[in-house]
Amino acid sequence: MNNMKEVDIIKIKNETMEKLSDTIIVEDVLNINVNRKFYASLMCTPEELLQLALGFLFSEGVITSMKSVRGIEEKDENTLCIILRDEFEPKVDKKRTLTSGCVGGSIDLSFLEEKKIKPIVSDCKYSVNQILMLMKEFNSSSNLFKQTGGVHSCAICSHEGTVFFSEDIGRHNALDKVVGKSIIKNVELSDKLLMTTGRISSDITLKAARAGIPIIVSHSAPTDLALNFAKASNMTMIGFARGNRMNLYWGEDRILI
Repeated sequence: MNNMKEVDIIKIKNETMEKLSDTIIVEDVLNINVNRKFYASLMCTPEELLQLALGFLFSEGVITSMKSVRGIEEKDENTLCIILRDEFEPKVDKKRTLTSGCVGGSIDLSFLEEKKIKPIVSDCKYSVNQILMLMKEFNSSSNLFKQTGGVHSCAICSHEGTVFFSEDIGRHNALDKVVGKSIIKNVELSDKLLMTTGRISSDITLKAARAGIPIIVSHSAPTDLALNFAKASNMTMIGFARGNRMNLYWGEDRILI
């Protein structure tokens, strides 16, 4: 399925109108079934759907690796069914969405424990110059954004450069896609860093923590709850990584000047 579409628009500039065509991003639905039972629907950019489904189920705690998966069935272009090796019964009262809000710091660690997220153990180190170069590479990689301006991006990077890169209308989907790629390829993430567009929210931080990624970097800002989660999970958090500067919010032991 094509992930872009041409539409007719009227461009207004200096009080003049001009009829043109414009490229916009396609938004579609992915239905995810687990053991042939409906689990969730995700609104997404219709590409890398298997990676998205696997990364999403990993972040939900449904799978831990490809060893959890016995088979994959594609009912149609909008529906994937993941067959697990074990029985699975989703909780009917399971909360599907985490929203931004003011939450007391005292619950952060218990919330991480509830999500079965362990503190990250990693002695990897990245220099400031490495991170800024990786951010420059990351910013230049988003072809869908250049053509449509309508997507977010995520990348998993090593000292050598970008390992996995994905784009989607949703920041969470883009992250699930790169995590899904790492699951399929069985790539260790304890020595990698995550690049993401947009603000670093609590749910983005939780997904990265569950994957065991020790460093998260954005050219935007974190929220206070995201920072609390980074502290509780021992994750290095960097924001406003632009040009020759960045803000280090937590985890300076992994950053070299």
